[in-house]
Amino acid sequence: NVSNEWAKGVFSDVDNLTEERIDEVLKEFIKDYEEGSLERKGWPRFLAAYIVAKASMNAYTRIIAKKYPSFCINCVCPGYVKTDITANTGFFTVEEGASNPVRLALLPNGSPSGLFYFRNEVSSF
Repeated sequence: NVSNEWAKGVFSDVDNLTEERIDEVLKEFIKDYEEGSLERKGWPRFLAAYIVAKASMNAYTRIIAKKYPSFCINCVCPGYVKTDITANTGFFTVEEGASNPVRLALLPNGSPSGLFYFRNEVSSF
């Protein structure tokens, strides 16, 4: 979750969410990073760039799903998977982590779209 209240507000305002608004959040994050003020401005303390990038992709998913309603477009967090980024300390194997993204990719036409899944459950953004 993005801890910066302004960014959180932008990402959760579904009716007014645009690519330009996401770009504003990213530009503000980069500015605060370059100024060394991430913590003071309420951004995540650890893995800040990763968290903000993931939140931005999740927000972008909503925009694309709205723009192309005939497609089934969702995003998914596979959970804590044993990969290089987790130094192989995750709880799930790569195969287990891949199962839900593959399942979502194979959903039939008319399936839910514009959602965020944590593993196999719909979750809030």
